Amino acid sequence: MANKNIAYKTNQISEYFSVNRRKWDDFYPSEKWIFERIAGSERAMGHVLDVGCAAGGLALALTERFSVAQYSGVDINARAIDVAKTRKVTCSDGPCQFMCCDILEMNTLPVEGFDNVFSLSCADWNVLTEDIINHCWKYVRKGGNFVLTLRLTSEPSLRDLSESFQYIYYGDLLPENTSEIERAPYVVLNVRDALSLLTNLQPRPVCITVYGYWGTPSSTARTRYDRLVFTALAVKKSQAGAESHEIAGEFHLPVDVLL
Repeated sequence: MANKNIAYKTNQISEYFSVNRRKWDDFYPSEKWIFERIAGSERAMGHVLDVGCAAGGLALALTERFSVAQYSGVDINARAIDVAKTRKVTCSDGPCQFMCCDILEMNTLPVEGFDNVFSLSCADWNVLTEDIINHCWKYVRKGGNFVLTLRLTSEPSLRDLSESFQYIYYGDLLPENTSEIERAPYVVLNVRDALSLLTNLQPRPVCITVYGYWGTPSSTARTRYDRLVFTALAVKKSQAGAESHEIAGEFHLPVDVLL
């Protein structure tokens, strides 16, 4: 692998997630819509893997709203994991577990071992977007779901840190001197590029469900587009495996991003 995931040194990440995205109402409408859809009438999430779990806020939100049998959270930021471990979230099969590691390098998780794999604000905040998506997919159990968030556009994709990035800073205003502030890739994908990534997963998905809406980039982001479709997606793995089949789609997106 030529590149590696970026292991940020700043404590801004752990500070932000210590007080934000800690309960159901803190999550975006697109995320909550997808969560409700995959939980179904049984209101069950089963065994969950959260890739890029930060301080464990998704564990808190899911256990507040649904039945969760087991939860495993993985994040490359050690300070965020330290915060997550203090929360002592419990699922029906026991306490949540949190691990500090790079998902692209760890080999201790069971392949196809999770009913639902989540990766929120992770694949599109990283130079290795496609690698992260592929790694998450291999942990999804047959018949399970991979849930991720992406920033979409009808314009060309932006995947270069030099042309689209976000300062990792959560104060009210950026300081004038930004040279010491770490930057994260602010990946924006053309909607067709994004769907191509997902439909080419192996084994092929059986269904892709999408919910998104237009919004403005974060005030700490630097990108050429002044509006983006902030999107949550659920990619469902076939019960039968890798055989050829049509991929169904359910799209709740602004029409103009598809034109």
